[in-house]
This record gives sequence, C-alpha cells and structure tokens, in this order.
Amino acid sequence: MDEKIFFSENLSNRERACFEAGIKLGALYHILCGIPISSDVTVISSIERGIEAAISCQPYVKRVKISLNLEKIKGRKENEFDYDEVSGKIINAHLILQYENVILEAKIDWIEDMDYPLMYIEKIYDSNR
Repeated sequence: MDEKIFFSENLSNRERACFEAGIKLGALYHILCGIPISSDVTVISSIERGIEAAISCQPYVKRVKISLNLEKIKGRKENEFDYDEVSGKIINAHLILQYENVILEAKIDWIEDMDYPLMYIEKIYDSNR
C-alpha cells in the first residue's frame, strides 16, 4: 500500500513557506558546520558556491547566497594537525524561496549580542500584490 503524508489542510501558504525556509536553512547550516577550511579565498569560494548549488536543488528555492566571513578564520596552524573549520560564527546566508504565491527571504547571521548563529525570516510577501 502506497501511503502519502500530506500537510494539514488548514496550513496557510505563508506557514508552509516558513516551514520550507526552516528546512533549507537548517540543512545549509548543518551541511557547512565542520567542513575543514583554510584562509585561502579559492577554497572558501568553492565551498560557498558548492553549497549554494546543492541548496538551490531543493524545492521552492529561487536563490541562495552564502558568504563565509574570512575575518573570523584563524588562518594559522598551531601544530601540524591543526586546521580551521566552518562554524556558525562565520556563516552568512541569504535565501529566497517561493511557495505558491508567497515569496520569503530568510537569513543566517552571527548575532554578536546573542553569541548565536540566528536563522530568521527577513521578509515575507504575497507575489500577487
């Protein structure tokens, strides 16, 4: 028997768009965290573009832009085993998503006052306006 799981019929398009954005931002964040990096701009750029391409494959994603903050990368090895890695402190991401008539812009930014990589909806609007 082929069972399908559907969203609640009383879920609005805005609520569904918010859900979809959360899934995409969570995936983006957890894919990036822990990737070994260096302060080499070529390495950073290739990681940014690669993850952008991967997230862009997900449903409803219209655009994604990732920027890893090079200023927060240590860039020096204290011993032969040392390396930098991506953490929430260096991730800046901007996502544009469209579900039905709802267009949403969401972000991941390190918020210094909170000492936290915050995922949030920056804008949400109806494309029929």
